[in-house]
Amino acid sequence: MKIRIIVIVICLLLLLLVLMLIDSFNHNYSDAPVQSDVIVMLGGDGGRMQKTAELYRAGYADYVLITPVVETEFLSQSTKLAVAYGIPEEALIKEYEATSTYTNAAITMEIMEEHGFDSALVVTSDYHVKRSKYIFDKLNDGSFDFKYIASLSDDGERWYEGPGASHIWRSELIKLWAYRFGLYRWSE
Repeated sequence: MKIRIIVIVICLLLLLLVLMLIDSFNHNYSDAPVQSDVIVMLGGDGGRMQKTAELYRAGYADYVLITPVVETEFLSQSTKLAVAYGIPEEALIKEYEATSTYTNAAITMEIMEEHGFDSALVVTSDYHVKRSKYIFDKLNDGSFDFKYIASLSDDGERWYEGPGASHIWRSELIKLWAYRFGLYRWSE
């Protein structure tokens, strides 16, 4: 009887592991952009800034929040690059403190509340949308309407087409499950 229970538990754990692995490859979520109060660009590669500028120029929002802003010529989350892509300085809301997706979400909601914003397009890399959506939705008490927009890499590739695909997959698998287990404050 004990062996039967052990076998059933092992089979259930293996099934759970297989489902986790299958889910880990599905990073193709993206909402259709809609008119919003602000476009939020989560810091990262240049594809995010390109997509943010495209949405801004298309008139989806009057403001762009970059979280965090890093003012170097080598990073894609600087105000200089945003202006070069056609986003005027006066449309930029700059945030300098975020260190993780969790702090991006928490600080973004504080800034949105301060500015009286109700809605946002959250722009991030295609591989990062699932985790971003998870934590923004978890921290949102229903006060804000978020739409999540996936961007491609600087080279226009999807996450799984680039040379670092296996690293991205492993990293996102670990971080997403850390978030799901409530470890998001310490996972990055």
